Amino acid sequence: MKKITGIFLLALELCVLTSIATAQQNKAEQMYQQALYEMEGRGNYAKAIDMFNQVVAQFPKEKSVAAKALLHVGMCQEKLGNREAQKAYERVIKDYTDQHEVVAEARARLDLITGKENKEFIIRRVIEGTDVGFEGAVSPDGRYFSYVDWESGDLAIYEIATGNRRHLTNKGSWDKSDEFAYFSRWSPDGKQIAYDWYTMESLMELRIVGLDSSQPRILYSNKEVVWSQTYGWSPDGKQILASLFKENGQNQIVLISIEDGDVRVLKTLELGFDHLNFSPDGRYIVYHFQQKEDSPESDISILSTDGGREIPLVEHPANDYVLGWAPDGKNILFASDRRNSSDAWIIEFSQGKVQGSPKLISSNIGQANPMGFTQKGSFYYYIYDNAMDINFAELDPETGKIIDPPKKLSARFEGSLTQPEYSPDGKYIAYISVSRGHSALSIQSLETGKIQEFPSKLMSRVNTPRWSPDGRSILVGGWDWKGKKGIYRIDTQSGVSTLVAPPAKLVSESFLGQHEWSRDGKSIFLERFFGNMSRSIMLREIENGTERELYHEESNSRGFKLSCSPDGKWLAFLRMGIKEYVLSIMPAAGGEYRDLYRFKSDNAQIYYQKLIWTTDGKYILFEKFQSAEKNFSLWRIPMEGGEHQKLELESESYIVASIHPDGRHIVFSSPSSTGENSGIWVMENFLPKEER
Repeated sequence: MKKITGIFLLALELCVLTSIATAQQNKAEQMYQQALYEMEGRGNYAKAIDMFNQVVAQFPKEKSVAAKALLHVGMCQEKLGNREAQKAYERVIKDYTDQHEVVAEARARLDLITGKENKEFIIRRVIEGTDVGFEGAVSPDGRYFSYVDWESGDLAIYEIATGNRRHLTNKGSWDKSDEFAYFSRWSPDGKQIAYDWYTMESLMELRIVGLDSSQPRILYSNKEVVWSQTYGWSPDGKQILASLFKENGQNQIVLISIEDGDVRVLKTLELGFDHLNFSPDGRYIVYHFQQKEDSPESDISILSTDGGREIPLVEHPANDYVLGWAPDGKNILFASDRRNSSDAWIIEFSQGKVQGSPKLISSNIGQANPMGFTQKGSFYYYIYDNAMDINFAELDPETGKIIDPPKKLSARFEGSLTQPEYSPDGKYIAYISVSRGHSALSIQSLETGKIQEFPSKLMSRVNTPRWSPDGRSILVGGWDWKGKKGIYRIDTQSGVSTLVAPPAKLVSESFLGQHEWSRDGKSIFLERFFGNMSRSIMLREIENGTERELYHEESNSRGFKLSCSPDGKWLAFLRMGIKEYVLSIMPAAGGEYRDLYRFKSDNAQIYYQKLIWTTDGKYILFEKFQSAEKNFSLWRIPMEGGEHQKLELESESYIVASIHPDGRHIVFSSPSSTGENSGIWVMENFLPKEER
């Protein structure tokens, strides 16, 4: 009895100690965030220094928080012009050796203020997370990033030393306008930014704005251009390098005059291309392009800016893509999967020709999205580590509670599986597997674990798998090699893909969105959206291809989510407006609809989300983003209407779920523990020494 009592007391003591430790950690983080607000929100650096120092003094055991706090002491001192910044950075390096990322940043900042040049090759993360995304670029002096603030869609800049942010445009909230900035590039002198702007008229304009918050000016706008993208300024600051995708299907590499917006076409291509970069002397442009129509692999080429000469730079069976042209003018950085991982390579180009063979710089850097070189040769890039896994859970159909903790699907690869869907008999799941930026359909047996993969030469990528009612085929949204989306049916036995709804040929036609089977398997529900951003729900007969409109909405929105009831009589649809989401149902054959629930659209990460009917047809399940908790949760509402209920399933990212035919088991995708590398990274001191 004494032994049992002792064990109980020991367990109780451990619980108490754990609770105390958690409370301390939470309090440390809370104080750190308050100090961060004083620094970034109010610009009160002196007060922020005192608050950060309190965190360091009061919570020495919370090393991750204390190290960040001390780092920010240095950043505040640096902002105030005080030499104490150096001491703060030196303390971080000395006292927190196990906090590798914080130490790397402290060392880099210390080198800058002391004038030392670190000669060692290093890769470090500058910003953690996805707030500052891949659409922008690093400024020539390495002090700022341009980026899109997706809270409003405005163009903004981020100061690396302090974390301060500032808008360069002021369009207002999403409630007022759904226009937004997209790709942006700095002028050579760092005083202006050229950027793409999506307008209410569904045009992509090229605009320029100064860092002095002067009024943006429109440099280029053309209704015949479906899409355009800004890639960079010429070194003399007189031209913008861009791509234009026209309604007739032409893809053009162009130079646009800063003075008058005049366009000069350098090359027209049928296949895809990307990552255009000027050479530092302005004589050449490097870019990568698709090797052939039915292949994701790319090669790299150099085009003279007079349009008269093209030189192959990298020709290899692997997928090679451009990262950037180094400021030394001789070295071109690119990524390649030729060693079965995404590695960084460098190749020399000088005197108008390729010099030697590529040299490996760093292995396994991830799927890098280039953000440019600084004048000193540091290369910045963005990693979106959206690692997802598939999990199973048992759901009590009466209470909506999770009975057992979720269990992860045992599969060949981890961190690359999403959008699971149970087969009609519950013996299989279909899902999308992602590898090196490309996606494919897979089917896995839940009895044997055997996996069937369905690669397709017709499609470069696929999403949104939906089993047919008889389980013999799967409907997917698929993009052809020219980037146009169609709806395909994949036979689960032969793997043969059949086009069910073809892509739009011209911009004047409607484009395809979401899709869903009817319960008799003879037709499909489709979302179609048009150039003016109005959208319709259509019922398409598979045999003859005829379509009938069930619902139309003129207002600008983010689209619909669709789901047909188990008895085939009702269609649930979620109207995702700019201001609010509305869950409604209507007869599957068409007719009057009724609204079940309205809620605020707190998050735009909605593309892969879906509606789900319970197998008894009593409830509709939907996802909802909770801004307070900053996570997604699964909810349900009776199809007859009434109170909505939160279920015990939450995730940091979107939840894509499917219910087993038994009505109790649920499969869903959620963030993987391996997805921890998102953010902006910098690669330093990698150029050949004789060239620096």
